[in-house]
Amino acid sequence: MRSGAVLLATALLTFSCGGGSPPSAAHSPSSQPSASSATTSSPSAVPLIGPLGMILSAGTLQLIKVDGSVAASASVAAPTVQFCSAAHDGVVMAPPVSASSDQVYFRDGDTKIRVVVPPNSTADVTTVPGGPNIISFFSVSPDNQRIAVLVEDLSGVQISLRLYVEDLRGGGHHADIFTTTTAKGKGGVTLWPMGWHEGLLVLSLMVACTFEPAGLSPSEWHVVDAGTAVRKAAIGTPSCVPSYFPSPAGVACVDHAKLSVTSYNWAGQAIGSRASGANDYQAGLSPTGGGIFFTTGVGAGAPPPSIRIIGRTAEATVPGHTACLWIDDGTLLAPDAVVQFPSGTVLPIPASGVCAGRFPGGL
Repeated sequence: MRSGAVLLATALLTFSCGGGSPPSAAHSPSSQPSASSATTSSPSAVPLIGPLGMILSAGTLQLIKVDGSVAASASVAAPTVQFCSAAHDGVVMAPPVSASSDQVYFRDGDTKIRVVVPPNSTADVTTVPGGPNIISFFSVSPDNQRIAVLVEDLSGVQISLRLYVEDLRGGGHHADIFTTTTAKGKGGVTLWPMGWHEGLLVLSLMVACTFEPAGLSPSEWHVVDAGTAVRKAAIGTPSCVPSYFPSPAGVACVDHAKLSVTSYNWAGQAIGSRASGANDYQAGLSPTGGGIFFTTGVGAGAPPPSIRIIGRTAEATVPGHTACLWIDDGTLLAPDAVVQFPSGTVLPIPASGVCAGRFPGGL
């Protein structure tokens, strides 16, 4: 999953420029117990009030309001696994954060999934596989009932991937719905759970190990059945750069050769297109689909960073910043600020960092 922000690209992940091919997979529904086990404590969080942007800054998850202030925060420990081998020859990081319709969850260290309790507390929810050679990425359903987990086991010559879905609390109704192996080199690809749409699971097809100095985006977005992993829709072509962060409206794909951008809904249908600029690196749709941003200034030889924002009746250009995603239809999140639209007003956030998503999280 090319980022709209330089910090996101360099600090969170990097991946190759090629589109990559999906790993050959074995769909394997199972009712066997999960490798994870639920904790005994119950979350005591009250519903969050949004919309909010999410920033990871120096080991702290910050939930950012549209005015740039912090609604809540939590300390987040790094996992043991951060590279493909002991030689530190490839990054395997994805956002360790997932939002439902009224809660924000995060992976703390290797195995603990916790929920944010405002203003700065947390509660245990469940656990996922993790350790010296294993790392997991996850997404919680909007209704807080299910969790999808992608497990990467780097102990072998290749990376073993396993995608499972189970009850968020208690680990019941567990099913392994996808397993495969992939290379640790630049040709290896993985699937990150990044959200849910009408009960379906939304995955980003990513390079498994990152070797490039600048970050790139997913090669494709997949929408699959959460019980069988059967694909219902795919978004992305070899010639386009899809949005890094998903929107309830869908994703945008920038075609640098044709200088155009096409917007897609979660059924994989094109819902609009427009011209893009020669320096537009990535685009993102607003939650309702009424707005689109373009970000520039990413990569070697690129012009200074800026955000170009286009709404239904207004446009704005904001120099000196790169956008990650829309918090709502009038506010964008950058690694160091929130940007209001259509005014273009920039409101610094207390601590800059890496964009980690949007609350609420339903697609």
